[in-house]
Amino acid sequence: MKRLGLSGAVGLALVTALAGACTDNAQGSPDNDVVDLDSIAAGGAEGAGGMAMEPMGPPDPEQCVGAVGDVVGRFYVDADDSNRSVYTEGYLEGDAPFIGDLRVIGADEGTYEVKICSDGTFAISGLTDGTYLVQPQVSEGRRCTTNNCPGRFSRAAVEGQAVMVTFGDSIAVVGDRPLFPERLKTLLADVVTIENRNIAVQGTLSTHWLPGTDLFENRLRAHLADADLVVITLGGNDIMHYVSTVGIPQDIQAALDGAKDVVRGVVRNVAEIIDAIREINPDVDIAYCLYADYSQATEHPVWGLVGSLLGATAVAEVLALAREEFPTHDPHLLMVDMLGAAAGLPLHEYLYDQLHFNTRGQILYAEELFRTVGGVLKGPSPFERGESPLGLERDFGLNAP
Repeated sequence: MKRLGLSGAVGLALVTALAGACTDNAQGSPDNDVVDLDSIAAGGAEGAGGMAMEPMGPPDPEQCVGAVGDVVGRFYVDADDSNRSVYTEGYLEGDAPFIGDLRVIGADEGTYEVKICSDGTFAISGLTDGTYLVQPQVSEGRRCTTNNCPGRFSRAAVEGQAVMVTFGDSIAVVGDRPLFPERLKTLLADVVTIENRNIAVQGTLSTHWLPGTDLFENRLRAHLADADLVVITLGGNDIMHYVSTVGIPQDIQAALDGAKDVVRGVVRNVAEIIDAIREINPDVDIAYCLYADYSQATEHPVWGLVGSLLGATAVAEVLALAREEFPTHDPHLLMVDMLGAAAGLPLHEYLYDQLHFNTRGQILYAEELFRTVGGVLKGPSPFERGESPLGLERDFGLNAP
């Protein structure tokens, strides 16, 4: 796919439908308002663009239910605020569908069609082979509970240039080259030019990056003001440090409880780091990389033993705690849920050594980060063993008023 100029790089599809009807929308007005979730949840009469929303009976099942297209998904209000990532509960009974709106970045104007329906489902069709960003438009004061709704990064992509800062531990700097931040740059090359600043430091704990420390003040701070996306890889060394102090546990349950306490400490530290970043750059998108379940590397001598000692789900339960307890107050927080993305995989095939990732693992990380920021790939992957198509199903849960 050739590089598009600004005039052809952005396709914006906004909903102007009455409730109960489907909209076929090839191109909308960028001046339309974003859907008001307060009104939706209260059964109000104001919808997208401030238009009156009058019920027109049940949706046409041939048009709305199971909509077919190149990219499909659903908008819904996450009633119990439970969907911490796209790999958690998803749309449940009690959640409320609503008519959302989408932005498609990287599409030539007039070449694609967006259908958004009153049951919350949507479909984008007519996309040619290439790379796109599909972004929901989230109303002011609302938060994306699925943690896959970028803002600042999307706006930078419209301009064609974005700065991505990656910091944390060795996950981002050790392993087969190119590392996953560079691979994300490759995946998005036809949509946006990314300036990568990878300043991660091997062996660091979450405490090493707290505000006031040398790493935060003298290594990270200078890169934050103009960043559009900040990627964090922290927590693994905290857990490994704990394991090294415990040794072979006599009481496995007590050891697991201790590991959960360590995870809670990591979450508190990362939340403090995020708050400090916000003081410098209030609307930057921040993506936290949750760790994969290493005990799935069953043929690795160390992890195979860990899995047999602790049980099949013990490590996953410890790591899932980070997902469950991660901060929910931040509307610009993204979750790169590697725990969910790698579930069921023979992880030993993705490892460079005991902890870091080979080429296959770097691609896995890059592709999950790509999906998290809204990436859609049709046609061949730029990587020999890359997944294609990629990111064609996109659900967006938002918190209730």
